[in-house]
Amino acid sequence: MVAAAGAQNFYGSGVWFYGFPIFYTALLGEFGWSAAAGAMVVSLSRLEGGILGPLIGSLVDRFGPRRMAMAGAAMVGVGFLAMSRLNGFNAGPVHVTAFAAFLLLYAGWMSVGYSTGSTSRSAAVNAWFIRKRGRAFALYTIGAGASGGTVALLGWLADDYGWRTAAFAAGVGVLALSVPLSALLRKRPEDYGYLPDGDDPGSRVESGGAAASGSRSARLRTAGQDADVTVRQALITMSFWLLVLGFAARNMASTSVVIHQVNYLTEVRDFSLAVASSILGTTVAISIAGRLLFGLAGDYVPKNYALIGGFLLQALGIWLLSEADSASRLWLFAGVYGIGYGATIPVSMAIIGDYFGRRRYATIHGLIQFLLVPVTFFGPVFAGRVFDVTGEYQVAFNVFMIVMLAGAAFMLFARKPAAARSGKRGAEAASVRRRP
Repeated sequence: MVAAAGAQNFYGSGVWFYGFPIFYTALLGEFGWSAAAGAMVVSLSRLEGGILGPLIGSLVDRFGPRRMAMAGAAMVGVGFLAMSRLNGFNAGPVHVTAFAAFLLLYAGWMSVGYSTGSTSRSAAVNAWFIRKRGRAFALYTIGAGASGGTVALLGWLADDYGWRTAAFAAGVGVLALSVPLSALLRKRPEDYGYLPDGDDPGSRVESGGAAASGSRSARLRTAGQDADVTVRQALITMSFWLLVLGFAARNMASTSVVIHQVNYLTEVRDFSLAVASSILGTTVAISIAGRLLFGLAGDYVPKNYALIGGFLLQALGIWLLSEADSASRLWLFAGVYGIGYGATIPVSMAIIGDYFGRRRYATIHGLIQFLLVPVTFFGPVFAGRVFDVTGEYQVAFNVFMIVMLAGAAFMLFARKPAAARSGKRGAEAASVRRRP
């Protein structure tokens, strides 16, 4: 499950998320669009994924990750193929401009497809792990951090053969790689005679009850038990809303820093574009270490504590960035912030599974994404407005540091809900022990 999901994350993040600037520049040059118009398409694509999160999540929970991931990958692949032939066209008496076509294609069709695949992959990883959930998500998410090779290949194709050829190749790659890999995803290990975390289904159950002496399916149900909280039950817990507030703080600050980092370094601190780009790339690369270290740590310490560590590192990193008057401090920022940024990604996915279980994970995860839409949109706009008015980012950075510290405080009180704790005790009471 992790290998199949991680490979898709590696390729998809390269051609969709980190690779889009390659297409962005070429599209502006060919069609003469303004930078603001092109950026609006990207913003709308990110917003749509959050707005449709609850619907996509409920469909994944209902039909399973395999079908939905295959459908999502097919949508993205076909979208790239269509993008390679992007032009205005006539739909009866209505003329659809190239920009309108791109808006519908990228921010509509392809965005829905990518969000569907991403939600399906995280749901599959969550369903197959309980004790080892943190490290599983860590391995799954390093694909995005390591997708620089895909971006480099995409850039070479666009530079030597044109952006249309690069888009066509990206679409063929999605259909040839992501669709077959999606077919490997499965909903729950119990449905196929396995247990989460790779536990031995032939082991003896120590509950002393019916499950211990009952059928193999009974042992599977008992040993694979963990918290299965309904959406309604999740919504009435304080933990759910504290997680939302904590994630909102992270999204507001981290999204803004990524978007404005290069502009800040070049326009305010007078570093060259090459240096600013290298720092951004290094930050993403170093995030791999944060994903692995904190993802593994989340299996041994409470995950909300692991998230606090990531939040504090990000707050320190933002301070280092605000004071970056030398190359040495800039590289220190890349290390500290990169680890903190990477730390929160797998642990935030895993903590939702720990707190609310596996059965409705995709729906609850999608609902959280929906609730984060306003701050994800507001943060970069606020930072841009501060720069427009003051000519620098200090006020924005100060706010983001305070926001990250507030997020850490929210996480401190975001304890596992009572329903999840009782589910865990039930699982421990029916734990599986390997035969001597």
